Amino acid sequence: MFISLKRYLSGADHELAESFQRMTLLLLEAIRLHAVVGEPDEHQRFQQDIAKLENKLQEDFSPQQVLVVAGAVAKALENYNQRTTRFIRMQSAELQGMLAMLTETVAAISAGSERTVTRLQTIERQLERASMLEDIRSLKAKLSECLVAIREEARQQREETARTIAELRNEIKRARERQSPAAPVNRTPVPESMSRAEAEQALARAIEYREHAYAAIFVLERFDLISGRFGPNAAEQLARFYRHHLTQGMLSSGPVYRWNQATFLLVMDRAGSLEDVRAEVQRIASVRLEWTLQIGTRTVLLPVSSRWAVIPVFQFPSLRLLIQEIEAISAATTPAGA
Repeated sequence: MFISLKRYLSGADHELAESFQRMTLLLLEAIRLHAVVGEPDEHQRFQQDIAKLENKLQEDFSPQQVLVVAGAVAKALENYNQRTTRFIRMQSAELQGMLAMLTETVAAISAGSERTVTRLQTIERQLERASMLEDIRSLKAKLSECLVAIREEARQQREETARTIAELRNEIKRARERQSPAAPVNRTPVPESMSRAEAEQALARAIEYREHAYAAIFVLERFDLISGRFGPNAAEQLARFYRHHLTQGMLSSGPVYRWNQATFLLVMDRAGSLEDVRAEVQRIASVRLEWTLQIGTRTVLLPVSSRWAVIPVFQFPSLRLLIQEIEAISAATTPAGA
């Protein structure tokens, strides 16, 4: 008795064919999904071509069709790789061109960055020879460091330029002050609109109507010394110079009152605390000032400083007590910020 194995062999062949078909379709799907993206349109066209070939194999998996599809896939993959390689090289060329323009620009505008320009040129030459991803990453890190150095140099140049401009402006201002003759003044000239009488009126109004009024007092140091050494004319010029500084610095306050020869007063309406107002006044008083005095054919550069204090006006029940406090501060020799 003989047993036929034909149907078992036929079934094995069919299962093997199905396995080959699934494997082939999986390979095509992997090629379609995981192809490197270069130019988006080319990538989409390549995916569509592979999808069409997948459909052909699903419809007909004969040996002849498998060979035809395999050849078409190989051709499509070759063409796509060539186009993608060309696209990547074009991108690399564009990047090289951009880096070259950056190098030329930095070389043209930077006066003291020869080292930075040399580094950029070196990176440019290395980029032309780069072929591996690791090379590109290494060049990216070097380029980042180089650009950081460029930004630092640019910041330093801006600061130097700003300092130079400020020095030139100060020199021009000093030259104008030297050229403009000072009008003769008396020992105690005080403009009526900024006199002590006007200051007392402002303080009286502040006591009566304002809940958050403060008095800022500034006392010029070395006023009497300058008056005794260089004359009252020079001391008065110094007082006008400092009053102008206060006027420019306290833009949001009222007028600057001349309390006496060396003392100035501002009435400040502020909603903040005493510490907030002290911080604002300290910002103005702590500015380092220098004043140029013209004496005949020579000039003398003098430092200008002051003592200062802040008084909460709303804490005083009467103008008389407030004036006594201001007089005490004006006559005191305590450190600034009392």
